[in-house]
Amino acid sequence: MKVSYYQIDKEFNRIEKLAVQIFKKIGKSGNYILGENVKKFEKKISTIINCKHTIGVANGTDALEIALAAEAIKKGTEIITTSNTFISTVNAIINYGCIPVFADVDETYNIDPKSILKVISKKTSAIIPVHLNGMPACLDKINKIAKKNNLKVIEDSAQSILSKYNNKYIGNSKNLCCFSLHPTKNLGGIGDGGFITTNNKIKYKKILLLRNHGLARRGEVKMPGKNSRLDEINAGILNLKLNYLKNDTKRKIKISQLYDKFITNKVQKPNYGCCQGIVHTFHRYVIRVKKRKEFLNYLKKEKIDAKVHYEKNIHKQSKFEIYLKDRQKLTLTDSFSTDVVSLPINPFLSDKEVYYIIDKINSFFKLKS
Repeated sequence: MKVSYYQIDKEFNRIEKLAVQIFKKIGKSGNYILGENVKKFEKKISTIINCKHTIGVANGTDALEIALAAEAIKKGTEIITTSNTFISTVNAIINYGCIPVFADVDETYNIDPKSILKVISKKTSAIIPVHLNGMPACLDKINKIAKKNNLKVIEDSAQSILSKYNNKYIGNSKNLCCFSLHPTKNLGGIGDGGFITTNNKIKYKKILLLRNHGLARRGEVKMPGKNSRLDEINAGILNLKLNYLKNDTKRKIKISQLYDKFITNKVQKPNYGCCQGIVHTFHRYVIRVKKRKEFLNYLKKEKIDAKVHYEKNIHKQSKFEIYLKDRQKLTLTDSFSTDVVSLPINPFLSDKEVYYIIDKINSFFKLKS
């Protein structure tokens, strides 16, 4: 049996007929940028997440950069984030003109509030927690630290659509929340895309300007901005995919429960923290395994497509080592990079495939015992 990590083709197959109709309709309309499909998508997201405003942008990295501008973060200041994330989080900080400072993570793979306290300096202006793998970071403690130190919080929510913290959807927050619509995400478009959510009307209006060159209307520029607009075709496809998002997420959670229950305890399974009202939506299901290379080779032999996120953390990348300072110890971050494995958890996996994965993992550890 062959088990794929992604099954993006199946996502498209179920909407193909309607997608072709949308493509033709948009093509004939001649309205390809910031049209009715984008407005519909933004309204749908606001309704689902229960936030006041959603702004579609070109990608998740732009979402973070625009959020930094919307918060008027002073260039040259330090922004605390995690090295245990995709490079876009840190690229956004650098591209905006700030300095990334890395805090360590906790057992949930998310930024550790206690580590944040250790790296705050007079130059710190903001914190960017990442809700990694669909697991919300500990926002209560992070927001409390930010308030005490007069810092902004911008949530990197790229992997956390429909995740919940304190029984509220990520995105329904006093902070700006930045999402990715990359095709591999739980809600993925046809190509790149992203969006920002906010409950603040003033910031909403500013972000509308920032994503569109700073233009209030043609010929009137209110501020410097970016060319970062979610296109109509992508928005049209996303509107179709939104019809499946909740059921797909329920399926991923169900698969995670099967993994939790039946995979041997000889691997370390996800840690869900101690906060109440958490919903983990499993952009990834990550385990920790000793002798990872041997384990991955075994899975490959059994035709199970597993991944590693992230094999080499950002502070270990040659061009980013300069941002690691003496006051930072990334003990758990370094540890995770040596043994994490992401198992297939796409919503198209059959129960037969899921139990096959479980059986092969358990067989591997029986052979080793």
